[in-house]
Amino acid sequence: MKPHYSIFVFCLFLASAVLCSMGSYKNAEQRIVSDMSQALQQTLSAKTDQWITPDTIRDYRSHLRIAALRSHSFVGYDMPFGGLRSQAIKHRSGNTETTFRSYASCSPLMVLSVSDHRLPAVLWLLTLLWGALAVHRLRRRNVLMPELPHVGTLSYDAQRDLFLDAQRQPIHLTPMQSQLLQLFFSADDHRLSKQVICDALWPKKPDASETLYTLVRRLKPIVEQNSDLHIVSDRGKAYELTSRLSD
Repeated sequence: MKPHYSIFVFCLFLASAVLCSMGSYKNAEQRIVSDMSQALQQTLSAKTDQWITPDTIRDYRSHLRIAALRSHSFVGYDMPFGGLRSQAIKHRSGNTETTFRSYASCSPLMVLSVSDHRLPAVLWLLTLLWGALAVHRLRRRNVLMPELPHVGTLSYDAQRDLFLDAQRQPIHLTPMQSQLLQLFFSADDHRLSKQVICDALWPKKPDASETLYTLVRRLKPIVEQNSDLHIVSDRGKAYELTSRLSD
């Protein structure tokens, strides 16, 4: 598998794990709010006055189904609150109607303790395993791959007569394009005069200028798409294989 595919799969696992963890956290908050609302509803259904007493809070906490919530939640009148809070429930006593809510000061760790960890745990485990496998494969690949002659991120494998990109994947070239790149690799400063190229590639052709121009024009985009290099022309008299970053 190509390195960028491994990175893509790792990012996919990572994004899935993060989104699933966030979804599990939100679901846990909703479970807490739902439990608080039902406990408050049961407490108010048996209440005959409008006052909040220790017995009110004790009764409310006894109706909570989430045990971890009992020491973090309380009953109050409807008011602004930064933490989790239940639905507002109106309670009438005689001619007086009062709105109550229950509140919870839960830390993120407490919410996590309520959430379902199974699917997020599986996704995080897959993310870590895939990351470790990708790093191992990359290190093994770098050890096994021999050092090749290169210019920038473009390298040449003489045994297979192939030019390779930064990921050591073959670049598809015509025989003439490959010959021209070999000339660039072997030249000092990777610079070739027009005459040197024509003599090497078309020794029997009196004027190969148009053929050379066509060859260079078609080779340029291939080099740029597969490396950090490009071919520059010096007024049509010479060509140079050089880094785009240095320009």
